[in-house]
Order: sequence, then C-alpha cells, then structure tokens
Amino acid sequence: MLNSDLFLTIESSKLKFTAVDEQIADYFLSGKPPLKQSVLARKINVSAASITRFCKKIGFENYKELMYFYRKMVKEHSNDKNKVTRNLQYRYKEMINEIDEKIDIEDVKLVCNYIKSHKIIHIYGLGLSAIAGEDFKFRFTRIGKYVEVVQDYDSIEMISSLLNKENLIIYLSLRGENKHVIQSLRRLKEKGATIVIITSNQSSDISDLANVTLLTSQIKNANEVEQISGQIPLLIIIDVLYSQYINMFRENVSKWIETEQAYLQGH
Repeated sequence: MLNSDLFLTIESSKLKFTAVDEQIADYFLSGKPPLKQSVLARKINVSAASITRFCKKIGFENYKELMYFYRKMVKEHSNDKNKVTRNLQYRYKEMINEIDEKIDIEDVKLVCNYIKSHKIIHIYGLGLSAIAGEDFKFRFTRIGKYVEVVQDYDSIEMISSLLNKENLIIYLSLRGENKHVIQSLRRLKEKGATIVIITSNQSSDISDLANVTLLTSQIKNANEVEQISGQIPLLIIIDVLYSQYINMFRENVSKWIETEQAYLQGH
C-alpha cells in the first residue's frame, strides 16, 4: 500500500498538507524519537485529532500503524547514516559534473540578457518545479525584477492567453512532458513571446518551443527520487543564472540595491 520508505511517503504528500500537517511532518522528517500520540501532541502543540488526521492523510489507519513503520525507519536510517551520506556526496558531485558537461555558457549569457531586458518575468512550474520557481523569484526580485510564479494548469492557460511578444516566460520542468503546459507554450511561441526552458529532457519536441533551452541533470531512477529532491537540478541552474547575471550586470545591480536601500531608509 505504502512506499517502503516512510520519509518519502511523507515528502510526496506535502502538497496536500495544511500548516498543522507540516508541523507534524517536520517532527518525523527530522528523525526525532518515537513518542506516544498524546505526548507528541503536547510537545509540538497540536491536537491528538490533528495527528490522527495526518496519519490518514499519508495512508495509515491510525497512529499505532504509523509508529510501527516510523520506529523501523528510524532504526534503519540510523544504521545506514554513514552509507547514505557517502552516497549523497557521490550523487551531488556526479550531478554537478553532468550539468557542467551540458551547460552552454553562451546560452546562459543569452538568458541573462533576456532577464535584463524584461522587467516582468513569468515562471511556469508545477509541483516541485514551482518551489524552484519561488527561489528564482526571491533572488531576482531582490535585484529589481518583477517575477510571477504560475503553478497550476488553469492559471498557466489563463496567463498565456494574456501574454504576447513583449513577454519572457521561463518554464521549469525536469521531464518537460506536460501536455497542457506544452500546448500553452506552443501558443505563446506563435505569438512571438520569448521562451526559456530549463529541463533535463533533451527531446526536440520541447526544445523546438524555446528560444533557449538550458539542460540540467536527470533524476535517473526511482531510488534516486528517495535521496534527492526533484527541484535540486533546477535550483543548480538557477544558481548559475543568478551568478552569471550578477557578474554581467554588477553595476546595474549595485545601483538598484543602493536605490532600494535609500528608499527604505527614507520610509
């Protein structure tokens, strides 16, 4: 019924969590000691009923069943801690090397020029890709760009109908296979909009829609999904873009920051 990795089961359910659910999930994802339901409720300041609802939300009948799997997972992860750390270090290095091989610095510079020449940037991303989009927004908003993250089918379709050749759209997706988004991008291309795609999908079907495609590392198999968050390969490319942008337009960025600081001090 459930994935054998309880931690992955919790992570994969996060999109339907409430704030209270996230508070409960954080306790278990941190690998903290197993507690009785009443004790845990007091410790993290939630109700016992909230914990019961959380259990059902991630696929368990009750707290007792969750505890059975949790105790097992804590023990296994404790025994395998050193092994897991070594495996992650190796995979991160491998991922960086793979991206380094794929990335074309001239394409990165071109995207930076697109970002500079567009005041408003629309980021399309679903699920974990939207989280990466929020990181892009946080970084570039601080240096004077207006960034809107569009993260559901209906909004993407609606926004796409309003955009035109004056707009920059950056689509974040490792697989790059969502037919709804691809259809919206196809219409935007017909209208002459500037499209940047960040993906691990090297298929010409998606690359043909973009002015520039930046390739990142792949999450290669199901076991790797358990170890590496799906947004990390996208975040690495965002790091590359941000660093290159600062390097290319340092003077403009400095002026923006100085102006913003002066404005804040004045208010």
